Amino acid sequence: MPESNEEILEERPARRREASEERRQRILEAARSCFGELGFAGATVGEIARRAGVSNGLLYQFFRNKEHLFEVVLGEIIRDWVRAMVPREADESAGAALEGMLRRSVDFCRAHPLLPALLRGERGLQLSRIQGASRDRVQPHRDLVASILRRGIEAGEFRADLDVASVADVICQLQSDYSGRAYRRDPAFPDSPEIIDAAVRFMLDAVRVG
Repeated sequence: MPESNEEILEERPARRREASEERRQRILEAARSCFGELGFAGATVGEIARRAGVSNGLLYQFFRNKEHLFEVVLGEIIRDWVRAMVPREADESAGAALEGMLRRSVDFCRAHPLLPALLRGERGLQLSRIQGASRDRVQPHRDLVASILRRGIEAGEFRADLDVASVADVICQLQSDYSGRAYRRDPAFPDSPEIIDAAVRFMLDAVRVG
């Protein structure tokens, strides 16, 4: 049965929105590629637009400038990083949840080729941008770790005398430091499997009963 004129008119805006979102995603993928290969300084709006198959003008309809595009890409990386740390199983032990958070965070940073590339050149600028994008994630991270610690205490798995807020802060710093090693890839601060195993043991030995 042929579509009515009303149905056709209703579909057109939806199709335009889908096409617009598809172009935006192409631009973001191209930006990830360019920033990953060239760093922030080396990537240009023209090259990003070329890889996305759009004009510079169309790119500017979605993003104000290269800095805005970079901020969106970086925000997505931080979001995915945080999601990687979230405990997977509702019924896993508190110790397993803490261990999984640290290991998945390190694994994400090892596997993500864009993070070290963003640190090439203008190092202070890039670190400042990453820290800025991460700042609003700090308290939710602490809150999540604190909730896991309280669950471990209630289950008798963790020591009852833990200062939850302080210990959560220390564990978050431990996770952040070793994750940072994984994406910085600095030989002076290795992130070998043996070192990560030692960090996990240290963390769990500090909170477990007995």
